[in-house]
Amino acid sequence: MILYYFIKVITLAIISLFFGLNVDLLDDLPDGPCIFVANHKSILDPVVLMDSIDRRVFFIASKDLYKIPILNFILSALETIPIKKNSADVNALKKAIKMLDDGRSIALFPEGGISLDKSVIKIYKGAMYISCKTGCPIVPVGIRGTDGVLPMGEYFPHAGKISVTIGRSIYPDMSINKNDCLDKMAYEVLNSLNSLINNHDLK
Repeated sequence: MILYYFIKVITLAIISLFFGLNVDLLDDLPDGPCIFVANHKSILDPVVLMDSIDRRVFFIASKDLYKIPILNFILSALETIPIKKNSADVNALKKAIKMLDDGRSIALFPEGGISLDKSVIKIYKGAMYISCKTGCPIVPVGIRGTDGVLPMGEYFPHAGKISVTIGRSIYPDMSINKNDCLDKMAYEVLNSLNSLINNHDLK
């Protein structure tokens, strides 16, 4: 817990000082646990997402990241949930559901990795499955500018502005069957993410 807020304070200060971070909240966040999902264009995105949300979130991250020694320590200390990339990792999904049941919010990038596409083209349905299973809402988050500040494959930042828009919550329709619930939510989340990243100008 202490490490989480220490990292958040330090990174928020650095990003605000050198780049500027504008966060636009379109609606009040639900009082209960949420599933935050965001587009992914830079290795900066997890930090920006953490800094933009006014509550403690627990990330779901690729198991591949745990192979990096120092990062492995940080991810473990932050109670990040490791997930096998591009697969239905049942164990990771169960851990995420348990966290939500315990009143904690989680965050993930449904594209499954960094994407070079301007829009969100494809998303995996893990977040939708968790939402339909628990009844917890998905909160879409559009992140813009990180790909300019720190493009994929680069490790030295460029000048630029970062802007985040936290969208309106999307609730699962618990009255329909599971597959229909998944498809409906996936459609709504995809459209919402594209609206957030394409229809809001950097401030």
